[in-house]
Amino acid sequence: MKRNFSTTIATIVMIIALIGFAALAPGPFQALLNTIKLNVIGNLGFIFTYPVFLVSVGFVILMLTPLGRLRFGEGSPEFSTLSWLGMLFSTGMGIGLVTWGVLEPRYHVEAGNSSDQALLYAFNHWGLLAWAGYLAIGVIFAHAMYNLNIAKPAESLLGGGFLSKLNLVSLVVSTVIGLSFTFSYAAEPLQKSLMQFLGLDVSPTLIIVVLTGFAIASSASGLNRGIKWLSNYNTLLAIVLMVSVFLLTNPGEILSTFGRLLPEYLLSYPAMATDIGLGDPERKAWLADWLYAFEASWYGWFIFTGVFIARISKGRTLRQLVIGVMLVPSLFSCLWFTVFGLGGLETGAEDVFTLMASLDEYGVLSAILALNILLFFVTSADSAGLVCEMLTVERSRAFWIVAMASLAIVINWLDGDTFKVILTLISVAAIPVAFGIFAVGTAFFLRLRGDKPARQLGETITD
Repeated sequence: MKRNFSTTIATIVMIIALIGFAALAPGPFQALLNTIKLNVIGNLGFIFTYPVFLVSVGFVILMLTPLGRLRFGEGSPEFSTLSWLGMLFSTGMGIGLVTWGVLEPRYHVEAGNSSDQALLYAFNHWGLLAWAGYLAIGVIFAHAMYNLNIAKPAESLLGGGFLSKLNLVSLVVSTVIGLSFTFSYAAEPLQKSLMQFLGLDVSPTLIIVVLTGFAIASSASGLNRGIKWLSNYNTLLAIVLMVSVFLLTNPGEILSTFGRLLPEYLLSYPAMATDIGLGDPERKAWLADWLYAFEASWYGWFIFTGVFIARISKGRTLRQLVIGVMLVPSLFSCLWFTVFGLGGLETGAEDVFTLMASLDEYGVLSAILALNILLFFVTSADSAGLVCEMLTVERSRAFWIVAMASLAIVINWLDGDTFKVILTLISVAAIPVAFGIFAVGTAFFLRLRGDKPARQLGETITD
């Protein structure tokens, strides 16, 4: 692990500098972020969407070929299919879906869009374009670690030199930024819960500190207990919440809307995924705020989630990963937004917390929501700390969790919409990460060519 010592120090310096800039000069900090978002992401955002669109189509095709039987590593899968799917959902975007399920459709409707169009936008932002990137990184790292015996693919594939170390720094920094988002997702609804049930007005900073303690405690329990058990529980709680909203609002309308919009989403997916707002400045600005911003934020999570997916997918096949990592979660995401989006619009709820309060005057659903958010948070923070530890040095997981919390605390001090500030920060940070991911992907395919992939794939494909 000594070879990663300098990389770890450089990463720590970058994170401290980022936190210091945001804390000491919040105005210039936000102005710089917005300038980069409008001028860089607004004009070049297609570098995020086009590659992932091609990947999503390519993996569906590969799944149907004999390569779909390619197995990553030997032996049976370490985790059952249900536990595996639960960990994928919890780590990939569970807490994000809970937060944005009501928020995003409401934002789009308030901007003058129909409810159908609002849901289609949400499908595009949280469906195939998000999960395909997780799948791509998961496949690259799983094959590199289990079939090519490369212990640290993010560094080794690029030769271990200066550029590879620089890329590693950007990947870890983006993971820390991405997970600071999770702290903010959890803090606000938990703050409301404490006020509703206990009458306590607790600051977000204190809540983040307590959440940090929970995440560190989970990290000490190990992968097979902490993350696995929590993932199973919070996936079950999320399904309970979704079924409750479905039954307590308008089940018939939800089913008919989902049945109508899902085929429309699949048919319009190529056009929506490759939209660049050609010749329309207003459309480009909208894309920078929504499609490009979300896709850039996924790039900030791709390495963290992709490495975690590889870690829990030993013994599984390529076909299983395509179905379990991209197709099933995308379908679930679309159903989730239909249920919560229509439920929120029907009740006039401002967010998921007010939706639960309007549907259940006794507070049972609100309590389940608070517990669900807490468990989602702990799972995401613990697994992100694990990935940062895998990319840097041993026994550093607790430190990375504290770094994520520190950035989240500083961001919560800033004025404006906290979610939008962090989303913009992730988008900007994802620019170098995107090129780093492209470099790792290119190096991976070059390595396959050099190692005679036909022979290797033949050895690892099983019936």
